[in-house]
Amino acid sequence: MRISTALFSLAVALGVVSAIPFNLAPAPATVEECGPETDLLKIEYVNITPNPPLKGQTLTIEGKGQLSGDIVEGAQIFVVVKVGLIKLLNQKYDFCTESVKVGKPCPVLAGEHYLEHSVDLPKEIPPGKYTANIKVVNPPPSEEEEGEEVTCLIVKAQFLI
Repeated sequence: MRISTALFSLAVALGVVSAIPFNLAPAPATVEECGPETDLLKIEYVNITPNPPLKGQTLTIEGKGQLSGDIVEGAQIFVVVKVGLIKLLNQKYDFCTESVKVGKPCPVLAGEHYLEHSVDLPKEIPPGKYTANIKVVNPPPSEEEEGEEVTCLIVKAQFLI
């Protein structure tokens, strides 16, 4: 009697589970601003193609925004990348060194800006939910002051097996 009850329970459970619609596609990647209203960069849009990003394919990021002030020599990019709760990267980059790599001069002057950049994603990206916190900060005018924040972004992407 117990075996038949267990089999019946298993059949019911499998029937319920099979009726649940599974979505095996990863969620689309997102880019959100996380800085204060005083940030120098106001983003109009960011497009990611393909979205969601796919391992082993070319990822293209296209964006447009308005800079209310210049991004000057000495600006820094602070990047923290996590997969789940595990921190994979905590790195500081020189803004001018990196801006040249994407075809932007340094300094970047106030005004409207457009950027399109492509990168080949490796096939070996481990599965998981990735979050990148990116902050760009101009150098401080003096040792007693903090640098002016240009932008703060949170980028989220998921890679499946």
